Amino acid sequence: MFQKPRGSSGLKPHKRLLTAALLFIVILTGAALWLVQRNAPATAASHLQRGGTLRVGFALEPPYAYFDAQGQVTGEATEIFKLMANQMGVEHIDWVRLDFAHLLPELQLGRIDAIAAGMFVTPERQREAAFTRPTARVRPALVVRKGEAAIPLEPLLTKLSTHPPLRWTTIHGAAENGLLVQAGIAPEQVATVPQAHRGLRAVAESSADAFAISAVTAWHLVAHNTQWALEVRTLSDGPAGLPAFAFRLDDARLRDQMNQQLQSFLGSDEHRELVQAFGFTSDEMPPESP
Repeated sequence: MFQKPRGSSGLKPHKRLLTAALLFIVILTGAALWLVQRNAPATAASHLQRGGTLRVGFALEPPYAYFDAQGQVTGEATEIFKLMANQMGVEHIDWVRLDFAHLLPELQLGRIDAIAAGMFVTPERQREAAFTRPTARVRPALVVRKGEAAIPLEPLLTKLSTHPPLRWTTIHGAAENGLLVQAGIAPEQVATVPQAHRGLRAVAESSADAFAISAVTAWHLVAHNTQWALEVRTLSDGPAGLPAFAFRLDDARLRDQMNQQLQSFLGSDEHRELVQAFGFTSDEMPPESP
């Protein structure tokens, strides 16, 4: 009778190859899953557990977020965030400066844990991030050269497209882009810039005729750049923007904790005194509910 060679597994060569291939696939799949889990964005809560540090993204748009004379991050959004985070037990904030249009992508990739930049809450953005209750309510405005005759002293958003063709500029990714589209402005008439000061310079140097931005930002920029002959014209019929803080959708619990702190702070004397230094008045106080 035929006997199997000692040490043989008894499997035919093609079956042994199939078994080895299946084993390789199992190992490869496990390694892939490990890499996915290893590279997946960590939640802000996990960062806090590891060292009490929160990475917060901001864009240079005064008075929401900017550098003071000492090079420290300040502004309406960042100062409120500092206070609320401190009450939540956050020991340290690592401020990460980004162009406005990069804030949400960087948040989703896990490179920052939160956004404090005066970002308006919109239905589109709410599908990408968990927003807190608004910290303010602001109107849109236009920065133009002094004496600009093509735009009325009291312009209406609904009438902008009826004026002579103008060159517009907005911050890339900002809510004002949508406002101009709603107003009937042709896309080819609008140029975007990465940050507010670039938009201001574009108008000052006649590269653009009007810079669409929130009114508080417009007033701040014009007041602090008197080397240029510019003025602000508020769009009285424009919808109010509601700036808020943003967290990743997976960090909704942390967002809720921030909301608990904001609930007792917003509208208080401490809040009004803090934001008054950044040009916010009672007209810019946020609504009572998100």
